[in-house]
Amino acid sequence: MNSLILLSILLSAALGIARGADLAFGTDAVTGLCTVGSVWWRYAALGAVVLAAVLIGRHCAGKAETVRSRQPLAGVLAFAGAVCFLAAAGAQLAVGLSATSSFVRSILECICAVWLSTLGRCWLTHSGWKKPTGGLYLAVAGSVLFYWNVLMRFMENSSSWHRVQPTAAVWQELAALLFLAALARTLYLPQPENGRTLHAAALAAFCLCLCWELPHAAVLAVGAAAEPALLPELFAALALCCVGALGGVCAAACARRPE
Repeated sequence: MNSLILLSILLSAALGIARGADLAFGTDAVTGLCTVGSVWWRYAALGAVVLAAVLIGRHCAGKAETVRSRQPLAGVLAFAGAVCFLAAAGAQLAVGLSATSSFVRSILECICAVWLSTLGRCWLTHSGWKKPTGGLYLAVAGSVLFYWNVLMRFMENSSSWHRVQPTAAVWQELAALLFLAALARTLYLPQPENGRTLHAAALAAFCLCLCWELPHAAVLAVGAAAEPALLPELFAALALCCVGALGGVCAAACARRPE
């Protein structure tokens, strides 16, 4: 693996560990303010790692065409993400819809799950690569969920910059949206410049959607054991982690040198 790409992965992992420490020791609670250190150090670390991921992705990009081939690990992650999105929608219906926005989100999660499952089936097939069924229309429809989540983050969360988690959540949704949009373009509209865009978006998604989100998902898992109302948020967080892990796999595939 390219040393710069390995550096990006290690920086993202270190960021995730630091975020986990923040949450574990209560120094940056999701619903509160930082009790140790400045909030701006959190943003500086997050911004620096994401910027490094984007720059490294654009510098080290290989062939985007490699994602249009059999990718078993990517297929498994796509199916896992689809299951988590379906579970999030089902859990939301089970605990009750608090607003119309929750119902819309559940519908969009089901559509996104359909698209991810078609990707997973194509990546796991043994009979040769074929474009995912549904075409670009299904890909766009499956990505609308992240547009919606960005809007909901702005409408439902505090606008205070001193709460890191709600602010970073907007960045996470945007990273997932950009990654899936770049992936759809690579699969359906192949262009020579797709490699840089996909690789940069994939590494950014790996950082924000997996490394930064995984500690939050762990906190939600502990809380959901005592409070079932957290299950929709837990499954949505796990689905976002799957999207981030898928970004890491696609970045590795793009960077793979032809034999």
